[in-house]
Amino acid sequence: MKTMRNLLGKNMKPIIIVAAVTAVALGGLLLLISGNSERDQIPIDPTVEGEETTANGGETTQATQAPQATDPAQAGISKEAEALFAAKVQSIGDPASVAALLETIDLKKNVANYRVEIQSAQQPLSLNIRFDKVVGEADKDAFDKEMQKYAEQILALITDAQEVQWTYTLKKQGAQEDVTVFLNEQQAHELLSQSVKAYGESAQTVDALLQKQKGM
Repeated sequence: MKTMRNLLGKNMKPIIIVAAVTAVALGGLLLLISGNSERDQIPIDPTVEGEETTANGGETTQATQAPQATDPAQAGISKEAEALFAAKVQSIGDPASVAALLETIDLKKNVANYRVEIQSAQQPLSLNIRFDKVVGEADKDAFDKEMQKYAEQILALITDAQEVQWTYTLKKQGAQEDVTVFLNEQQAHELLSQSVKAYGESAQTVDALLQKQKGM
């Protein structure tokens, strides 16, 4: 098994780990969210149709002020921000709440069918979102940049989440391989120039995050 990590720098290029899907488990207890009854997992059905649903980063210690809404003079907060904040998760060890948050983000519609593995027994407390998706080599950077935004939202809205990973199939030179990319709390802080957790403090700060992401 070969693993390659490229650090996510200030140029916002995510860390890439090339690994077999089966190498995701780090030896800790994984709570699995999945709609596949044939697997020994905790089943949670995230959609009416019954689709599958299945966060290493140190905690940021620098005190930061909660971000303000982009334009407080405007009429109000977006419905998207209100819905996301209403789905905020207090513990990564609550799989039903994690599933509900991912449904609210609507990864199935915005990305692809997926399932999630939750690591809550050891640090980093993390999610690994496994997508049923094949990405061409030319589209890899764009896909990871888009997923980075969702990872920032997840880190902001799961209080104790430290890392978000996403796994998909990369088609490269005629061959296919599983690729896992991750974003941790410290890296998100560097990208946003602000503690990512501060963006989950209210519907207003969630809205500020969404507005900031639109400009990135």
